[in-house]
Amino acid sequence: MQAVLWIKEKEKKNPFDILTFNMGDYIKRLEMAIKFGKSVLFEAIDEELDPMIDPVLEKNIIKEAGVNMLQLGDQKIDYHDDFRMFLTTKISNPNYTPEVFGKTMIINFSVTMLGLRDQLLNEVVQFERPELEEARKNLIVETSQNKATLKGLEDTLLSELSKESDVPLVDNVPLIETLNTAKTKSVEIGAALEVAKETNADIEMNRESYKETAWRGSILFFSMSGLA
Repeated sequence: MQAVLWIKEKEKKNPFDILTFNMGDYIKRLEMAIKFGKSVLFEAIDEELDPMIDPVLEKNIIKEAGVNMLQLGDQKIDYHDDFRMFLTTKISNPNYTPEVFGKTMIINFSVTMLGLRDQLLNEVVQFERPELEEARKNLIVETSQNKATLKGLEDTLLSELSKESDVPLVDNVPLIETLNTAKTKSVEIGAALEVAKETNADIEMNRESYKETAWRGSILFFSMSGLA
């Protein structure tokens, strides 16, 4: 269910619909999603996919009067570029045909023993040291934002430098101001990233003592799973 939870979290700010092939009106709801650019999630699918969605998987899109249209069943519907479709299965090792692999991007969300240990470590620390786990999450968000800002500065600089201008670089005041601002911000962000690196090392050192518990939990899960 981690894939399902991740998709729902990812799409929660967008128009979103959850469907199954057993719903009597799923085709109608799928049509509306395609037309208005919603995302849809088909949960718990089997190894056999309903042929009705083949045109969507194959992206049989044609242009008519400058508008993208998709032939679905016996009718053509407007195709919105924001439309997304996800399909998830609970089958641990599904045997899909090469055709399905060719039409879709298949991602294996199966957890590994090491991956589960890391996830359980987060849960254990959240229970034992909630303030430590909160600090770790905040640090991840802060570091991600700083890196995104740094990337934005680089893109802005490249964009400004690539603009054609009759003014020599040394006399281009707006460009010089942009360069100075970017330099100041990049130095600040660089310092913040260094501090974050040290803070993360301290957090990981404090989390180390809980790894044994998380590792045992992971072993227990796979032992129980293997009993079947």
